Amino acid sequence: MYDYTLIIHPTNEELLYKYEPGMKNKPRPLVKKVLEWMQPFKASEIRGLYSDLGRTAKGALVMCPLLMEQMVSLSPTKVMKAVINTLKFASSISPKLIGLTAYAAFSGNKGADLKKIIPCPMTTGSNYTLSTIPEAILRGADLMDIPLDDTYILILGGTSSVGKYCLDILSHFVRGTYVSAHNVDKLNIALAGIPKEKRAKIHSKFDINSILNKTKIIIVATNRIPAEFDISKVEPGSLIFDASYPRRILPSIRNDVLVIDGVTVKPPGDVKFNFDFGLPEGLCYPCMAEPMILALEKKFEDYSLGKDFDAFKVKEILRLGAKHGFEIDSLTSKEKPISDIEISRIKANIKKKSKSRILLWR
Repeated sequence: MYDYTLIIHPTNEELLYKYEPGMKNKPRPLVKKVLEWMQPFKASEIRGLYSDLGRTAKGALVMCPLLMEQMVSLSPTKVMKAVINTLKFASSISPKLIGLTAYAAFSGNKGADLKKIIPCPMTTGSNYTLSTIPEAILRGADLMDIPLDDTYILILGGTSSVGKYCLDILSHFVRGTYVSAHNVDKLNIALAGIPKEKRAKIHSKFDINSILNKTKIIIVATNRIPAEFDISKVEPGSLIFDASYPRRILPSIRNDVLVIDGVTVKPPGDVKFNFDFGLPEGLCYPCMAEPMILALEKKFEDYSLGKDFDAFKVKEILRLGAKHGFEIDSLTSKEKPISDIEISRIKANIKKKSKSRILLWR
């Protein structure tokens, strides 16, 4: 029996070839078809999780074979079937809690509908993921030397859970906040619920490009990025946090802007995942950390399920993570840790762009 299992899937072909090297030389259409036929399997056992409180929990990784692009492109029925098969397999190894990670977390109304089929307690890890976003943005701003009290934040997707949470936590750090959303009425209702003293610094904005020269921090909190958002007009040295999934903002579009999409987390103890899912050994993503935190807390219950934003749970899981010794490690871009070399390269490009502007004015 396991205290928790984590449902994972290969987010790209590079990771797939690491555990299925024989597929590397096969035609791509054949590889994708084989993955549709493959059955879920136990990828590894997680060892070494040891809480600051002296507690431990035993875990396992269970693989849903579909690639990220298949999760997005295949029919919802096929994806749902694959996820349910994986959950049934995970249930067969008797976990006390199942964590849905990556794109599997979006299946079945973000796990809520899966409860009708799988009786085991379940979570998508979204609350802990959400709780780490403000810290990621503040760290990114610090790396880019962005003076918070002299900049505005632009939030695209102000009615999403990410948009609302960032608005609540980050708005008092900066000079002001611009917010846009696809549904104007829903945005106005959300803004009306904000205390008057905080609302004075918040502005709903739909002519987005007109204010890009005022902001150095942009939060993409929606998959429906406004067509009028022109990334070429973003100020050099800006920070873009991309919460869309799959990611919509490619870091390669601008070499003088830092694009991040989250953080890595270091669980307490000497954790060995015994499987390469794209991070250095001992690190994981926040969505993977949440089930680990709940297992250490012996909180074997449905936690992050469905689309509703639960501010209490976001703050609770952040507190529980700190209590057991979970720490934020590095910032990520395209789900990979950002190195100091990459930051230095971006800063060098900012200086080049700045010199070019000076020469143009002479």
